[in-house]
Amino acid sequence: MKNYISTAYILALVSALLVFTVGLGIATAEDGEEITVIISNASWVDEWVEISNVGEPAQDLTNWTLQDEQNHTYTFPGFALAPGGVVTVHTETGNNTDTDLYWNMASSVWNNDGDVATLADETGNVIAVYSPVTR
Repeated sequence: MKNYISTAYILALVSALLVFTVGLGIATAEDGEEITVIISNASWVDEWVEISNVGEPAQDLTNWTLQDEQNHTYTFPGFALAPGGVVTVHTETGNNTDTDLYWNMASSVWNNDGDVATLADETGNVIAVYSPVTR
């Protein structure tokens, strides 16, 4: 019995760490739908953050925010991320597409030596956090 409890504890701990490491956000929307959006990758030097929808339903990211440690905040335009979809948010100027969104900043936002990206829904609930410490 002692080994079973230890194994269960270890599995729970590993699962929690994996969720934190990947930046997985599992929350519930007002309509009861599960939100499964992750910050799947980032390049602080190249100034982009990749966000993935690992769930089945499309996720409406309209008015969600992506923020760095210094509170530079990007607000998503009217945008839905398809099931299995990936969108890259670029700091630079560009034209938005289904796979690339642009912050249209004239200067860098992300700290090249590391930063923390926080994704929050339209009501401010933190959905995912991405940090080089957890990667």
